[in-house]
Amino acid sequence: MGTESFSKGLVEIISSSDESAKIEEEFLQVLQALNTNSEALDVFRNFGIPADKKIEAISNIFSSRVTSMTLDLVTLTISQGFADNLSEIEQQVSNYIAEKRGAALAKVVSAVELNESTQKNLKAALKNKLGRDVELSLKVDSSVIGGIKVSIGERTFDGLLSSKFSDIQTVLEGR
Repeated sequence: MGTESFSKGLVEIISSSDESAKIEEEFLQVLQALNTNSEALDVFRNFGIPADKKIEAISNIFSSRVTSMTLDLVTLTISQGFADNLSEIEQQVSNYIAEKRGAALAKVVSAVELNESTQKNLKAALKNKLGRDVELSLKVDSSVIGGIKVSIGERTFDGLLSSKFSDIQTVLEGR
């Protein structure tokens, strides 16, 4: 089974829950946390460590922080051998959840956290451009100097200052 099929199955399980919004948020947060921790990823990707030990580690780390269903979904993901694909699964689950709601998922990268007003204005502008509702997946990247980058599917709107500087450098080097 590939990550797409697995991710769709996860979304169906999440959607069938009475606490779907909470489980969705928790599941994506856990995957983000694991994706940003290289030591944890090394453990979960190590085939020399038995699956039951990996599940025990997940349980010890997250059992007091998330619902039992979220914990079950994370352990299912790890036990089925998808530790190498957590980023991909996170992205696919986010996309499928947005699709299920009839919206597009916009991945937004910025230097600082966007306030509610900015998020609302961004959603409205993207909805106007795309002709459908938009859900935001926000990421603050400390390496970003300024500006914002928005990716929706294959389309990217790049307003990062670093990109502008790179464009200027290319022009200047070409002279």
